[in-house]
Amino acid sequence: MSEKYDAPPMNLLLPERFENPADGYGFQRVVFEQIASGERSPTVVITPSTRHVGVTKRDTHRDGFHDAVRAADEEGYPTLVRNAGGGATAADAGTFGFSIVRLADGVEIGAGIRERYDEAASLALSAFGRLGVREVEVGEVRDEFCPGDHSLRIGDWRDGMKIVGIAQRVTKRAASVGGIVLVHGEEELADVLEGVYSAMKHPFRRGSVGSLRRAGHEISVADVIEAFAGEAEVRYGAKRTSLDDETLRMAREAGEAHIARVGS
Repeated sequence: MSEKYDAPPMNLLLPERFENPADGYGFQRVVFEQIASGERSPTVVITPSTRHVGVTKRDTHRDGFHDAVRAADEEGYPTLVRNAGGGATAADAGTFGFSIVRLADGVEIGAGIRERYDEAASLALSAFGRLGVREVEVGEVRDEFCPGDHSLRIGDWRDGMKIVGIAQRVTKRAASVGGIVLVHGEEELADVLEGVYSAMKHPFRRGSVGSLRRAGHEISVADVIEAFAGEAEVRYGAKRTSLDDETLRMAREAGEAHIARVGS
């Protein structure tokens, strides 16, 4: 069942797929900063993925990180450094990202973490329900990528597969929670993640990488995105907003800072 939130209406941004994955990271960063400064209203962002591996700033300091970047590159996946927490992820044409970004209301950075995770999971579960996908539940699976107890899975902890990974970013001015949704292409994602996690000596189980298609649901990425968008419209009163040229320009500039650079 869809929930409704008593809050000012939000914007809904649905950009097309970025040709350069760094531009997509720059876009997320610019929108976050625009909301933090009051230039943009709170916004739900849903973005088709472009092939890449996403790591955290903490990952860049781990032993084996340079080898992980090289392993991803050998599979044709550039590595980008994201601002949110969690662990390494991989994305391609069979995935998309979503985020809910709003002002932090001056609360302490550590406040509201669980509530935001619950909110993102609830949005995703309701969107899946619109598509008749009802077997997804909240819970971690064994040796998963980007592990977290607010993952969305099909199956149990031991042998289940991850369908959505959720992470968040919080500053004194704004907060963002969202994640990556796996619709299809899980085998190739498992290939690249296996190399990345092996290089950094982290546990990883190939079978933990799931997708809606692997679960038997023949649904397109576009249809799943539309289900998420429809759910945002219902629960937040979100209004679809066009992406302006200035934000795109700023995104291209900001994206350069997210490219992982390692020595030869």
